[in-house]
Formats: sequence, C-alpha cells, structure tokens
Amino acid sequence: MIKFFRKIRQDLLSRGKTGTYFKYAIGEIVLVVIGILIALQINNWNEVQKGKMKATTILKEIRSDMFKDLELIEELKPYWGREIMYFKKVLPSFNPRKEITSFEGFDTISKVSYSELFGYDMPFRSSKSAYDAMIADGNSDLIINDTLYSNIQRFYTFNAPTNENLFEILRQESSDLNYKYAHVIAYKPYKNISDLTDEYLIADLNIYFQSKNFYYWRTFVINQESLKDIISQIDKELKH
Repeated sequence: MIKFFRKIRQDLLSRGKTGTYFKYAIGEIVLVVIGILIALQINNWNEVQKGKMKATTILKEIRSDMFKDLELIEELKPYWGREIMYFKKVLPSFNPRKEITSFEGFDTISKVSYSELFGYDMPFRSSKSAYDAMIADGNSDLIINDTLYSNIQRFYTFNAPTNENLFEILRQESSDLNYKYAHVIAYKPYKNISDLTDEYLIADLNIYFQSKNFYYWRTFVINQESLKDIISQIDKELKH
C-alpha cells in the first residue's frame, strides 16, 4: 500500500504537477491520521471491554466469598444462640436478642453446663480473598459503580475487622472469667442450675453474656443483612 502511494507521488512529480502532488500528500497525511485515530479508538474500546470483563470476574469472586460468609453465619448462629439462651436459664431476667429463638429441650434444662457458661463457640471470620486480591492487584478502579464499591469496601474494612475485634474482647473476657473462677470450673460445685446462687458469679456471667449478646447481633444479624444487600447490588450490576 505504501509503495502504491509512493508511486503515485513520484508520477505526479515527474509530470510537473507539483500543486496536485502537495494536495495529494496532504490528503495522504490526513488519511494516515484518521487511520491512527481509528486504531486508537479501537484499542481503547478493547481496553474498556477487557476492564469490564475483569470487573465482572472480580464481582463474581467477591459474590462467591460473600455467599460463603452467609453459609458460615447460618452454621454458627444456632451454637451461639444456644449458649446465650442457656444463660437465661441461670438468670431469667437476662434478655437475649430478639433474633435468638429457643431450642428443643430448652424448657427441660436443669443441669449446669460449665462449658456453655465459661466458654465460647467458633468465631466468624469473613472470606475476603477476592477483595484482598483486587486491592493487591490495584484493580479497585475497575468497579465503576461507586456506591457498590463503597459498600464492599466498608464491609471488608469495617465490618470484618469489627467482628474480629469483638471476638478478641469476648475471648479475653472468657479468659478472665476462667482465671477468676478456676476453682469453680475445676471442682464443679454446682450440679443443678437452681444451685447456682453466687451473686458475684452470676453478675460477672451477666456482663460476659451481654457481650455475647452484642457479638451475636453485630456479627450475625448486621453482617447477614449487609451481605444480602451487597449481593443484591452485585447481581444488579452484573446484569448491566
């Protein structure tokens, strides 16, 4: 193609048609510039499409992690709920979160369970590998929906660390209780719940279970609502 245009220019010069030659040369330059602009536009369009495809992959992976979180929440809720409800047997005035329901056999419980009074269950730890990878790779700008990105970021930079901090506080409270009442845990002087009349012990347990109550609400109730809402937003974004 270049040789063809060059031949035309040389032919014009050889015939002394200088004016026509310059007009042709200018036209050729314009065509080249237009070609470059079209190539750049196509390249930009390709890059945009690649970015959209990458963003779709990222959102699907984050969505998958969030579904894992929802599954874990559903798995852990009954265990934490049972422990919290159990303390109501010890202290009837204690009010578990409204989301915590009674369990089968609750009404017939009469024995003291030291593990449920002084221990704690498995903590909730959010699956965040997809979010961490997005941040590490510098791909956060690919999520162009600012509201969606803000909600995802808030969940992983606020909700998730808050859950872990609350659990650490709870774990420390449990450790303090176990140290303070080591003799009670070791010798197990109380067989039946009705025998547990130590006001100081009950008061300390009440503080501990208030913390458990808050942990349950903040970790399971709030997180579950947030996760479902974000997943719904991701689904809408993926349909666009």
